[in-house]
Amino acid sequence: MSERRVPVTVIGGYLGAGKTTLINQLLAGRHGRRLAILVNDFGSVNIDAGLIASHDGETISLENGCICCSLADSLGDALDAVLALDPAPDQIVIEASGVADPAKVAYYGQGWPGCRLDAVVVLADAEMIRGLSDDQFVGELVTRQLRSGDVVALTKTDLVPDSSLDELEAWINTMDETSGTVVRVAHGLVDHRVVLDSAGDVANFGSTGESVDAHELFESVVFEFSSAVEREWLESALESWSDQIVRVKGIIALVDEGRHLVHRVAKRWSIEPTSDNCHANSLVVVALSGATELSQIAADVKRVNLLKD
Repeated sequence: MSERRVPVTVIGGYLGAGKTTLINQLLAGRHGRRLAILVNDFGSVNIDAGLIASHDGETISLENGCICCSLADSLGDALDAVLALDPAPDQIVIEASGVADPAKVAYYGQGWPGCRLDAVVVLADAEMIRGLSDDQFVGELVTRQLRSGDVVALTKTDLVPDSSLDELEAWINTMDETSGTVVRVAHGLVDHRVVLDSAGDVANFGSTGESVDAHELFESVVFEFSSAVEREWLESALESWSDQIVRVKGIIALVDEGRHLVHRVAKRWSIEPTSDNCHANSLVVVALSGATELSQIAADVKRVNLLKD
């Protein structure tokens, strides 16, 4: 069995897209996870004083077990510092600078010892993104940021007509190399299910009682398996499900291979051995609200279970 690696999520997007607002939500949110959040601009993070357990200048520790660290030194040093914590964080979130390429930051999450890349979430201001992409000075950077996202969150959608949003989504989806999911965010509220991985805590996923954005953009379904699953079927499913399926996570028993951690964000997926002692044999599927593919997935899972019973 492999040693657990801490999932890393990279938050990117150009200046003013709403990254710090999202970080504040994650720090204060009732998501049930112990987060280590690495930020560039420490002073911009607005944490309720009632949540702060201690503050030593470069690190703020919160009552909910989360910490917020300033990237005063190198990213590698910061990752080593949070990985050395006891207990270790459930998730590391890195806020990339507004002028950084999130894909380059993601290399750390992919290859740093003790880490695995969970997702790159890129925020884009729905009012400004087309103009920024055409700008002679920053256009190339902004386009590169969008292309790096597993998920592109269009922020400030409450300020833009629906017809313009439809055009924006179509434009993003036609970009070369773009294979991620586009979601709409209104009033600065980002559903934490889009950002955080909870594969190691399947039983509690989606049951924290936290209210969801009134637009109800997402729905999550738990699919239970009655016995071990054939790897070939699982790999085929993860590869073929469409972008309506935003995230997949779970712990699955594979035939003759033991228990595995399953993870999918947008089109990128992984199946890794795990020593997790959770007894679940299930997948949590997070989809865009009203996704028709959920009924087909339910039928496929039922068929797999019938074949095994």
